[in-house]
Amino acid sequence: MDHETLFTATKWDILKCLEKGPQSPIELSKSLSSSLANVSQQLRLLEMAGVVSSKRIANRDKDKPRILYSIAGNLSYLIATSENFVDKKLLSLSDRNKVILRIWFLEDQQVRYALEKAFWQIETNLGTIDRLSFAGIEKGHPVLEYSGDAKLPATIQAGGQFADVILRHAKIPGGHVLFER
Repeated sequence: MDHETLFTATKWDILKCLEKGPQSPIELSKSLSSSLANVSQQLRLLEMAGVVSSKRIANRDKDKPRILYSIAGNLSYLIATSENFVDKKLLSLSDRNKVILRIWFLEDQQVRYALEKAFWQIETNLGTIDRLSFAGIEKGHPVLEYSGDAKLPATIQAGGQFADVILRHAKIPGGHVLFER
């Protein structure tokens, strides 16, 4: 199946609902105010493409879910358009790739640059970090908050508009979540 046809409005809405956790076709049709037949058809197409997976559950009660759907894995469909390079590809994502993509989805290009450089310096500690978040700008510096057993420096040199990124240990990191175990 051509992956571009996967990202119609209805299929995208289904994926956004499944982002929150497994759901049945009945739950999805209610959330989306769409017919059960339409949602079921879209789920079959998404499953055939490998984007969602289904799991049968033991339930024989009328109008109760028998199948739960969830996101199948860590995937990204990239479309790149730039001078001398145009391409598209469906990729499997590692935890490191997911952090970088979440950074790329931030609006400010200079913040993205600083956080990406800081992340590459702390990425070897990802196994000891439970949660990593971009907590905003304080006193002219981007702030990354983290929880877990990682032993990180208080600042990291990032270059660009922001000379340093502040790293701060927090019980519950706030802001834009970049990584969560």
